[in-house]
Amino acid sequence: MEQKIRRLMDFIDASPTPFQAVDNLIGMLNAVGAQALDEGQVWQLEPGCVYYVSRGGGSLIAFRVGLKAPAEAGFLLAGAHTDSPALKIRPEKELQSRGYMRLALESYGAPILSGWLDRPLGLAGTIAVREKEGIVSRFYISHEPCAVIPNLAIHLNREINKGFEYNLHQHMPALFGLVRSNGEGTAATAVAPEGLAGTSPSGTSEILARIAAELGIEPSAIVSADLRLFDAEPSRLIDGSLINAPRLDDLAGCVAVMDAFVEVGAQAATQVACFFDAEEIGSMTLGGAQSSYLRDILARITLSSRNSGQDFYRALSYSSCVSVDASQAWHPGYPDKFDEFYTPVLGRGIAVKSNANMNYATDFTSLRIAEAAAAKAKVNIQHYMARADIQPGKTIGPITASRTGIVTVDVGHPLLAMHAIRETIAASDHLDMVAFLRAFYS
Repeated sequence: MEQKIRRLMDFIDASPTPFQAVDNLIGMLNAVGAQALDEGQVWQLEPGCVYYVSRGGGSLIAFRVGLKAPAEAGFLLAGAHTDSPALKIRPEKELQSRGYMRLALESYGAPILSGWLDRPLGLAGTIAVREKEGIVSRFYISHEPCAVIPNLAIHLNREINKGFEYNLHQHMPALFGLVRSNGEGTAATAVAPEGLAGTSPSGTSEILARIAAELGIEPSAIVSADLRLFDAEPSRLIDGSLINAPRLDDLAGCVAVMDAFVEVGAQAATQVACFFDAEEIGSMTLGGAQSSYLRDILARITLSSRNSGQDFYRALSYSSCVSVDASQAWHPGYPDKFDEFYTPVLGRGIAVKSNANMNYATDFTSLRIAEAAAAKAKVNIQHYMARADIQPGKTIGPITASRTGIVTVDVGHPLLAMHAIRETIAASDHLDMVAFLRAFYS
């Protein structure tokens, strides 16, 4: 238990954005001898070997070729998403108000904003840099906390504990420094008392100039950037039973899928592990679940073996999929928000998620996938359905099912404070999820 839980927490701490998450997942694949594939090259695949394909920097698909052709044994797929709700910075835009330097922000997905205030925040992401050989991507993670979003004193907002709506444009820009009297530390030595700051002599914003200095490049070499704030506090284990960490939705799912995938051996069916970016914003990207990415990979795996024109479609009909995404757990402070009959509790097993409007992929046929895997793994499953008067969020499950025609079931770690800057799961539920997925793949 200790090793698997520590690996999950270390992975989360090393993966502040989807770009680092995919890089770390690739490291786990390389450790077991997986081979990288290029979508622009011809693939020569061998039964029992592990391969992977990355697309867009934030999405990854790995697979172990089955001992039988896909048209005979199909695919066993499990998938999770690499992204989490966050605050992205607008790196070219710089705000300065009476000597305060602030970062302009926009919301990625639907984060609970209040949790981001009054805590040390780091900055991470990927940067497109112009080099001699062309434009290349480089990862960035700030070595130390570099920003804070300060709240307003309660003396000036006596009603704040009765509920307050934060305006992302006005209240949330993050403080990342002060202008010194000699002009150092600012993007311009002479600025108006309030409003937009000027640019540095290089024509680059102060934050990008600082990042360029850390990376040892000229500011003018930065072409573009995808940078997000993140909680600088590491993941914590509470009482040996609860994991409190940022981005558990859905990095816990990613780690569970990868742990199970690398631990099992080759089977008749081709095993596939999918890690999609952009789930929190609708999956409509070149590497998202709504894209051609998964279908393209499955088709090419089928084409790499001797096949007839119908083999790809035959393979899909023999396939099964598990979508892994966090589930709402019962919260003792808000019992009126849950249907007690269909609400999972931390520490009592993974959740199987259902919804009449198919926000989740589980239906009366795919439910047997979860029941069979849970029985084989000897783990408990709980059932989650939202109250009849509340519609839940969506997952990659229905998207995958509709785009591929593969029967799919939605499962998840029961989780508290979904979309908060820090969330909580039970350590035992994570171990159950790994065991469940290992049983599914085998």
